[in-house]
Amino acid sequence: MIHTLTIIRFLFPFLLLLAFFCLYKKQYRCMKSFMWRMVVFGSARKFYVSIMMLALIFINWCCCMTDPNLAVGLSSILTLALLNRRIADSTLHILHERKRFWNITLLIAVVCYAIPYMNSVFQLFSLLSVAAVFYPSERVLQQKSVLEDCDSFKSQVEWIMKNYY
Repeated sequence: MIHTLTIIRFLFPFLLLLAFFCLYKKQYRCMKSFMWRMVVFGSARKFYVSIMMLALIFINWCCCMTDPNLAVGLSSILTLALLNRRIADSTLHILHERKRFWNITLLIAVVCYAIPYMNSVFQLFSLLSVAAVFYPSERVLQQKSVLEDCDSFKSQVEWIMKNYY
């Protein structure tokens, strides 16, 4: 079982990168539907944050089972702080809106990746940075009233796709 968890722990960042490069700013039908739901429904955003938190908890558990150290404790404490939906929501909005913070998060992730025992912290920051990219911007959420003025579903989706990122 330890070997399986180790494989999961090391494959997880590559799966995140694969999802990022395959889905970012793509005009796929599933992405259009995802973006529309994220903008229109608050429950979709809550579900997205819940899935992100489940992934973080699972990765922290994998890291704790395979290589327990202080970095796993730090990552677990940060994950516990993110369990509060307001904190997680504001963190994702800040990372999405302010590119400087997003770049700092990626830089911290790369530094943690280079340090062997900081793998769990790397997993946390890499997942946060990828999740923030796919989170809707504040501007789109504040201008949801524009969607009501659109005539058709297709025009709504086109407006969201243009302003999402």
